[in-house]
Amino acid sequence: MMKLSTQKPSFNKLTTGIVTLIMLLSTTLFISCKKEPIEEVDISFLSITNTSPTLGTFNLYLNQNRVNNGALPFGGTINYFQVKSGTYTAKLTTESNTESLLTKDFAFEKDKIYSMFAIGKGAGLEYLVINDDIRTLSVEKAYIRFINLSPDAPALSLVAKDSAAVVSDKTYKSASAFVEINPKVYTLQIRDKVTGATINKDLPNVDIKKGKFYTVISKGLLTPLEIEQPFGGLVISN
Repeated sequence: MMKLSTQKPSFNKLTTGIVTLIMLLSTTLFISCKKEPIEEVDISFLSITNTSPTLGTFNLYLNQNRVNNGALPFGGTINYFQVKSGTYTAKLTTESNTESLLTKDFAFEKDKIYSMFAIGKGAGLEYLVINDDIRTLSVEKAYIRFINLSPDAPALSLVAKDSAAVVSDKTYKSASAFVEINPKVYTLQIRDKVTGATINKDLPNVDIKKGKFYTVISKGLLTPLEIEQPFGGLVISN
């Protein structure tokens, strides 16, 4: 007759097993709760505006990634967006074709702010990239700059009607720094620097708010052909 063992489990062995189990569970819990280190990414900021004086609409790619949702028409702007700092290949195409019209490399530095413009037409199509110095020196004032992006225009000045020039003497592709201006509603004029004559129409009811930054652009052609864009002004709130 087989005799069943009535030996009780050893207390020491039981304790050792429990301790081992607790250690295993603790190790597993520690591993599962441990977070991966967060990678710090250097960021730059970029805006894009199409001032090429043609009837075409464009797509812009950075390293083969299209940045615009809809094609950019003449005067179309993409407000500031974040990009990882570094070097990018910018490619401009028409809305319906991915073949490059203009390709160029740009380096965007950490914490810097840039405005990119597609300017000119045909063989003169190019990028203009400006490093934007946006620093609010006074919360009670506003800041405005002027950029001449009209290929056949003379040196131009930006004037607040019935007051002195805000920015003067800007030739094609030149941009002023942001200058301080009192916040209120203005009628802005783009004038020939030499003659003082207002070119094209006024820019009425421009509401300049305190603590804000604005870019005024001359765009288009003074003597456009049938398929080209006429001269005008554009106000962008930065």
